[in-house]
Amino acid sequence: MSFENILGQERAKKILINSLIKGNISHAYIFAGPDEVGKKLTALTFAKTLNCSPLETYGDKLNGKEDSCDECLSCKKINSLNHPDLSIIRKEDENTKTNTISDIKRDFGDEDEDKESRTIKIGAIRELQRRLSFKPYEGKKKMAIIDNAEDMTTEALNSFLKTLEEPPGETVIILITSNMHSLLPTVVSRCQVIKFNPLSDEHIKEILIKNYKFSENDASILSSLSKGRLGSALTADYKELCKYREDVLKMIKSSIRGDLEYIFTESKRLSKEKDELPEFLDSVIDLLRDAVIINGTGIDEGVINKDVSDKIKEFSSGLHIQYILNMVDTVQQTKSLLKRNANPQLAIETMMMSLAASKANLMTGGYR
Repeated sequence: MSFENILGQERAKKILINSLIKGNISHAYIFAGPDEVGKKLTALTFAKTLNCSPLETYGDKLNGKEDSCDECLSCKKINSLNHPDLSIIRKEDENTKTNTISDIKRDFGDEDEDKESRTIKIGAIRELQRRLSFKPYEGKKKMAIIDNAEDMTTEALNSFLKTLEEPPGETVIILITSNMHSLLPTVVSRCQVIKFNPLSDEHIKEILIKNYKFSENDASILSSLSKGRLGSALTADYKELCKYREDVLKMIKSSIRGDLEYIFTESKRLSKEKDELPEFLDSVIDLLRDAVIINGTGIDEGVINKDVSDKIKEFSSGLHIQYILNMVDTVQQTKSLLKRNANPQLAIETMMMSLAASKANLMTGGYR
């Protein structure tokens, strides 16, 4: 994978390529933006380009094509994460004391994988500092990539700050984060920040078809549902996704009807899957927002769940837009309650009954 194959992050690519052309390579970068939009892929591509054997260099300045060849031994080693001058730090695995080189699944990386309480501890940073103290073994630059940098402990961040203040020669460090505000201001001030944006549906669709051989139909649907995150599109099981969405649609329709037997049974079932509730409620919100668009415009342009627009029209037909917007607010409030450790069953049960009550108010002229 080379720069020309990274789609949708033109501004980030331009900054990096210009730095290669001018020979103005920073000792440390922060790649900041949503998860699963190509930050890690871009970091690896930058590492490949800096160490690519066929590229002629004068100091840090490239003379010729400013991209990796993906064919030389150096590029292949970085692709397989086996380059001796590349270190990748991630949150600790259960069975390791430090986390240096680790897997990156697919070409894009699972940046949202394993969001448990494990952190990047000071032991991993000290190991990184030890590695960076040596000169490059076979490459032109030593590269260090710290994934999910926001998960560094305070001790790890303070230790890492010393490396940024006195960077080892011939070293480039890249911090990857989806929450730059969690990093120490002193760390941010010593790095060049490059921002990444969510990918467009068109770019995700193109990547799925071109690089991963998805059918046009599947690529179109998954790109729409991914919300700008390629990783989500890559890991989605479309059949399971359809089944899951049917459950969400049934919950919405049954709540609107005020089906008390279903409400009590379903709220009990959902409460047993507490960790999955935020994602479930996000799906509810997406479908309700789609209903607002369809009711307001009569078309499905901009709708996330385009492939079930007929079912969205079915449950939202005749509903006032203000009512649907109030439903969205109700679900958002439920998400907030769950974050504050409210009783899951009671919170979901109340939410579902409120959706029915809201419709009753509308039917009797509650909304004007």
